This record gives sequence, C-alpha cells and structure tokens, in this order.
Amino acid sequence: MSLKAFRKIQISNVEDTVGTAEAATEILYGTLVPPGPGITVHWPEEDRNSLAKYQANDEVVAKLQNLVWAGDLNHRHAAYLLCMAVRGNITPTQADPTNEPNAYTWTVEPTLTTANTPDQTNGVDTFTIEYGDNTQAYETEYCFIERLTIEGSANGVCTFSADITGRQQSDTTFTAALTAQSVQRFPFNLAKFHFDTSWANLGNTQKTGLVRGFTWTLDTMLRAFQTADGALYFSSVVESPKAPTLELQLKRGSDADTQRGYHEARTTTFIRIDLYGQTELDSSQSNPPYLRIDGAYRYETWPDLGEDEGASIEQPTAVGVYDSTGGKMFSTVLFTDLDAFPS
Repeated sequence: MSLKAFRKIQISNVEDTVGTAEAATEILYGTLVPPGPGITVHWPEEDRNSLAKYQANDEVVAKLQNLVWAGDLNHRHAAYLLCMAVRGNITPTQADPTNEPNAYTWTVEPTLTTANTPDQTNGVDTFTIEYGDNTQAYETEYCFIERLTIEGSANGVCTFSADITGRQQSDTTFTAALTAQSVQRFPFNLAKFHFDTSWANLGNTQKTGLVRGFTWTLDTMLRAFQTADGALYFSSVVESPKAPTLELQLKRGSDADTQRGYHEARTTTFIRIDLYGQTELDSSQSNPPYLRIDGAYRYETWPDLGEDEGASIEQPTAVGVYDSTGGKMFSTVLFTDLDAFPS
C-alpha cells in the first residue's frame, strides 16, 4: 500500500553531463507535488465509417516533466535553489578560514550579457531528482528552475516554492544510505531590510518597524526547447530577458511614504533583504547563516491602503531594473556551512 508518510525527495550532485541522470547524494526537505508521467499523447481522429471517435492506437509524441518543490527555506538547500535558478558553477569562498572554518560564502548572480542556460559556461546547474514513496520511486534528469519564489511574514519562517522543469520521468529505486543533514531555517522576525538610494550604499540604511511581509519572485525565463533531434524529450534550454518582482507589506508611516514618493517620481530604490538563521556557524563567532537578496527596483503598483491587525498597511509591488552605475539588476549571497555539493 502506498502511504503519504513514505514519500521522499533526493537530489544528485551537479550533473557531469547535462541531461545524464546521476544517483542522489542529498536528502531534500519540503514537499514535491506528486507529478503525472509528463507525456504528451496524440490521439488520431480518422474517417472510418464509424461513430467511434478513436480507432487507431494513440502514441506518446513528447516528454516534459514539471515538478513543484516547496517548503521551509533553509541555509543548506538554498544553494540548490540558487544554482538551479540564477547561476551555476559556483565556487564558495572563505573570508576567515582560521576563526570561521565552517563559514562559506556563495555569491550567485546572473550574467546579463551572456546566456545563463545549462550548456553555457557558468550557466545554471542541472540536477537529477529522485522522488516517490514506498510503492515506486522515480527520477527526472536535466532539472532546472523556471520560477522561484521566496517569501516570509511576521511570526513565521520564510518559505520557498520552485517550479522545476526536467527531461522525463523514469522508474528507479531510491539511492540508499543517505543521511539527512542538519539545517537552519530563517525566521522572518530575524530578517533585516535595508532601503537605500544607490547600489554602492546598499546595506547602509536598515529600516525597522516597517516591513510586515515580503514575496520575492524570479521568473528565470529559462524554458525547455524541443527540436527534431531523434528524441521525444528536450535537449536544450532557451532564455529570455527577466526581472524579479518584490511584493512588500509596509506599515504606513514616514518610511513607507518615502517609498511611495519614489513610486510617484519614478525613482529607483535599492533594497537589501537579509534572512538569518539562529545559530552561529562557528563557536564563539558572530556568524549565523544568512541569505541576502539585493536588488535595484522601480515600484510598478501602489494599491490603496490595507489593514493588518488594526494597522494601516501599504502593499506595493516593485520590479527589478538594471542599474547602470552598479552594473547589476539583482544579486544573491548565501552564507552557509556548505563548502560544496556532496558527491
């Protein structure tokens, strides 16, 4: 009997050859929406002197697997999300190996003048994902993220949702003997938000008592691209221009009114989101893990006032724009104890 309690998700190291399935090396946390087989079926309709609509055999004409991975954001698995959605081939750095031997910085930024597709140098990484339950395990190779959402609100932990595209679903058996790793989640109440007027000054002006919640969404604009090349599944990925969006819940007041003024004047605002864990990566060091999301934004909409527990709330939506002075649109930095994807 298949039981929900026995579902699980596992992921490989970065695929050595894009699209070639590999064994899992890490247990993932969260949920994976149980997918269908990801096939497109053609049903022939023919005139055969009959009221039966279908008489000829149908056949599979295309394969494409869509997965939705969601859960609590944590300081370890955030690396997989960023490298599948923003940029891959990342070598983390250590600022202080002597005093902070467990602390590594992953700087993950998209290139804006060359493709971020998996077949390009420094393009997004692809992985093989195993999923299923006690009845059957499946695997999907060539996995990358089409849409990544990170959000948080007061008195909860920050969460994520990732729309993943992969090549095909195949029956498999779970890679055995993997050990679940310890992770730190990011309570929203520990987050820090900075609002500045230039990329160079980003992070200088923290605003407290302002942000009640946020949703950061990146449509990666990476899409599977099928051509006639002797296989039913895709063999390449294409990319279109992109811009992250940031929805904010702001407590009405002078700080929110300043941002409203930027919306009315069509002025770029620079926002840093720092999400923090609660435990130091190294003993006696002030170095909890964090995920930093920087961006240059213009407010797209500024709706009428809302209300949250008796307080007036502003709920604008901002769109990422390219800042020619800073030379960036957005940047992500993960500070974690993960020195590399496990092999």
